[in-house]
Amino acid sequence: MAPDSGPFPEDPFLKVLPLDAKDRGTQRCRLGPAALRSLGAHLGSAVRISLPDGGSCLCTAWLRRDGADGFVQLDPQCASPGAAVGASGFRGNLRLSSLRLVSCPSLRHLTVWPVLREGAGAPCASNAAAVLEAVQELLRNRPVSRGHVVTAPPGAPGPVAALHIVSGAPSPDPAGVVTPRTRIGLSAVPPSEAEPRPEVPLGGLSEAADSLRELLLLPLRYPRTLAALGLAVPRGVLLAGPPGVGKTQLVRAVVREAGAELLAVSAPALQGARPGETEENVRQVFQRARELASRRPTLLFLDEVDALCPRRGGPHRAPESRVVAQVLTLLDGIGGDREVVVVASTNRPDALDPALRRPGRFDREVVIGTPTLKQRKAILRVITSKMPISSQVDLSLLAEMTVGYVGADLTALGREAALHALLHSKKNQDNPTIDEADFLEAFKKIQPSSFRSVIGLTDIKPVGWEQIGGLEDAKLKLKQLELQEIFNRNVMIVAATNRPDVLDDALLRPGRLDKIIYIPPPDEKGRLSILKVHTKNMPMGPDVSLENLAAETSFFSGADLGNLCKEAALLALQENGLEATTVKQEHFLKSLKTIKPSLSHEDLSLYENLFQKQGFSNLEDT
Repeated sequence: MAPDSGPFPEDPFLKVLPLDAKDRGTQRCRLGPAALRSLGAHLGSAVRISLPDGGSCLCTAWLRRDGADGFVQLDPQCASPGAAVGASGFRGNLRLSSLRLVSCPSLRHLTVWPVLREGAGAPCASNAAAVLEAVQELLRNRPVSRGHVVTAPPGAPGPVAALHIVSGAPSPDPAGVVTPRTRIGLSAVPPSEAEPRPEVPLGGLSEAADSLRELLLLPLRYPRTLAALGLAVPRGVLLAGPPGVGKTQLVRAVVREAGAELLAVSAPALQGARPGETEENVRQVFQRARELASRRPTLLFLDEVDALCPRRGGPHRAPESRVVAQVLTLLDGIGGDREVVVVASTNRPDALDPALRRPGRFDREVVIGTPTLKQRKAILRVITSKMPISSQVDLSLLAEMTVGYVGADLTALGREAALHALLHSKKNQDNPTIDEADFLEAFKKIQPSSFRSVIGLTDIKPVGWEQIGGLEDAKLKLKQLELQEIFNRNVMIVAATNRPDVLDDALLRPGRLDKIIYIPPPDEKGRLSILKVHTKNMPMGPDVSLENLAAETSFFSGADLGNLCKEAALLALQENGLEATTVKQEHFLKSLKTIKPSLSHEDLSLYENLFQKQGFSNLEDT
């Protein structure tokens, strides 16, 4: 839009354009006049830009040379460690709300940790003056922030390759500017040791975190030692799990614990419009990982990698095939960089090209499934730890009610409950309390997302013995097996089939499926028990005789009896509409004319003959 086209609409997107060559290394961000006015920024004002990957940029605001609005240009020099900013800048779109004007006072003192170029040696007394001079030149008139890394431009003279901002006075948090009067000192310890790293709560992800730590901490912390010992360590790890289970959070926590750099990239953001642009973007990301690894161990995280590397094949998939080939080449080449580990995540592992999962590439896989009951309770405990929750809220009950909810769903559930408490609380408006009613209202809006995925374990609501009618002998045998497995503290595998005649004999040998229990069709007593279960909450008329129905339903299975009861209830609704209050015997009798048994005398004879054969004679005696 033109400079005088009026104010921006509410929170617009800014398209990110490549950086001008003249701005490279200046730590500038170029904006249009409308964006500068919306921010209240002047030329040279300090602006913090939040990036979608969780990183950020600290830069100085400058006007675009063409005066066009709706665009932004970022210098890669301004990026925080781990931000997905390549050599030519960040790719994608940013909302105007991602840009924030920050105060940037002059710093009286600043402490940095220098990373020296290869061959420069440690900053000892003989070269301390040269290092300090290079540091002062690199930071001249620059805005800095605690925790950021300032990289020396390519070809810049001096022994310093990069600087970690450790501390300052006043504290450069969120920002401070280095002036000629700023006294600069060199830190005696690396920034990872100078201050403790905050622990990231991993509610429900502790087991997956242990698996990932085992795969990542050794190659990230001791790459050269392992190489000297001739030990092969994984260079690529694939995280598979439904959306929202916490894959990205898990990677960030493990990287923080290892004291390594994190370069996080959303794979779909690397897609380019021009032929060959995607491959170029991928090469830049891998090159950025190598540059970071020259200073400290680095983890390259490719989120949603299936969008970048789908299965190859087909006459119209040549562009995808070229991208996959480029990624494979880069993965093979990065094996020589002992301090780089590549982690990819996907919720569609079967959609990945199989070549990515061979040894030497993503040969180790960690599956993060839908949270179990215990994990959901741990997640809810973390989410509600900083919320004003009423003492009447039972987290155990909430965990039971959230089958299929992943971490993102539970976070949204807590947020929705808090909003409901804020908007509808009539008592104590200044300090509202979140109670059970707020969570129940939140359930109406937040539904589980993981039911759309089949990755990981499926958590099933427990079924009590009293909910199963009949089958008393089978229940007793299963209970005996259950007690035996609990005593052994082992895992019990239960398989079911209605075609035992086609099973391989090797599957039934001792040590495998060696206990075989025959589940016969329900007899009259069992059918009566099943009918009582299905009609427990059904309003029945006084003329209904479940005993007569049990006698008339020979060869009916449990599922058939359940359908019979449902059909009778539907007939009552069809006859009387919303005024229906009871289900009568006539409705059950009409249902018997349409619901037929799924078993027959021939079926039962087949099973009986099969079980009398040698090897199956002990089915009912186990």
